[in-house]
Amino acid sequence: MNIPSGRARYRPVIAALAAAVLAGAGAVAVGKAPALAAETTLRAAAAKAGLFFGVAASPGRLSSIVSQEFGQLTPENDMKPDTIATSSGGLRNTGNADTLVNYAQTNNMLVRGHTLVWHSQAGQLQGASQATLNTFIGNALTRWGSRIAYWDVVNEALDDNNNGRRRTQWPHSLSRDANGDGDYFDAGDTDVIRDSFRRAKEVVRQNNLNTKLCINDYDVEGLTVSGGARNNKAQALYDIVRAYTQGTERLIDCVGFQAHFNDNPNSVITADLQANIQRFADLGVEVHITELDIDDDLSNNDIGQGQANNYRKVVRACLNVARCTGITVWGIADSESWRSSERGLLFTGGSGNYQKKAAYSAVLDELNQGRSGGNPSSPPVSASVSPSASSSPSTPTDPSPCSATVSLNSWSGGFVATVRVTAGSSAINGWRVTAGLPTGAAVTNHWSAERTGTSGTAQFANVGYNGRIAVGQSTEFGFQGTGAATGTTLTCTAT
Repeated sequence: MNIPSGRARYRPVIAALAAAVLAGAGAVAVGKAPALAAETTLRAAAAKAGLFFGVAASPGRLSSIVSQEFGQLTPENDMKPDTIATSSGGLRNTGNADTLVNYAQTNNMLVRGHTLVWHSQAGQLQGASQATLNTFIGNALTRWGSRIAYWDVVNEALDDNNNGRRRTQWPHSLSRDANGDGDYFDAGDTDVIRDSFRRAKEVVRQNNLNTKLCINDYDVEGLTVSGGARNNKAQALYDIVRAYTQGTERLIDCVGFQAHFNDNPNSVITADLQANIQRFADLGVEVHITELDIDDDLSNNDIGQGQANNYRKVVRACLNVARCTGITVWGIADSESWRSSERGLLFTGGSGNYQKKAAYSAVLDELNQGRSGGNPSSPPVSASVSPSASSSPSTPTDPSPCSATVSLNSWSGGFVATVRVTAGSSAINGWRVTAGLPTGAAVTNHWSAERTGTSGTAQFANVGYNGRIAVGQSTEFGFQGTGAATGTTLTCTAT
């Protein structure tokens, strides 16, 4: 992550459970959690809820709290190219990385490899060709094999300042838009993202690995940024993931939202975080919160309940989406963070002597509520927004071709709608949903569908990858709007 102020950035078995989590899809309905004995560690509470809760660390910080509280480990700096890559794509200095992987294996923790292709901290790989990058990708993947559950194959590919464009510096200078149509997705284009994932996928298949391949970025967490403007960086990431999961090649398995939340207008916690997680999940990928820390500026320097409430929002947004399968905090204690002055983590103290903050208790509480829990006393999704969840099934005149239901996340002045389209007694090859919107409601954004109309009556049709639905099966799309959407009616037509 590049820091505009110029500060240098030096950031520092549950596989069966994850598979069980992914057996479900779509948003998890919010309801009353069953009365279960509360777990006393983040690791145990997360596992019971069906996800991992992890931490980034170095070998010098592997105190007992790591294996006790966390079920996943990310090497903070010890797998970055500047540490382990040679100029020819070979490996060097892997001792610290080996220590972390061995520690995780001994303590039944998942490992996230971080990272293979990145414009920053590239070390001897800086300026390398795609062929050299491919060599490095192969060497790193095969050294640790399936002991690494997830690898960040491409990190921080998109530009800052919400312009929605890719970076232009190496390695993205290797990409070429051959036909000049503004994207890198065509057969004649050269795309370092696609080519790096192709190589990684090839290595995984050739070596029979279980490792999943991820793309990771920051300021992509919400559908919107501060003030309500569209998050163009999130949209650009969505377009990349859609292109490389819905076509002939399924290259990307997982998406990482870094979640370094702070008071930059593009880095705040927005009310539509859950909706954005959901739309990526609808592409069939796992979504992870990968580098979470929350600047105390977002709670007016309150590292008590103010910061705790912000952590609740983020954890609950993940818990409410079945394919959000992991949350990782970027460090243990504030004093050891790469953003130490912003006091954004779950513990104070240091050097193995840690004290839990209010944010820790809030995260533990949310995890203990589980995916269907949602503590009724939990704070709203943002400081000025009070959400409510509702579900309103449509009543199509002929339910046999398809039906549609909508779940609303509403607040004063706006809403996010998630629509589930279900095939009836026969499979369908395409669908169109007509939404009758209440007076005053207007659609401002949508995903996983083509749209016509913004108010009164709006129509949503399938896109290429989600038109065919088997008997009794479902797909989802979503839209965001202003006004109130309660009372929206839906009619589904097979096309």
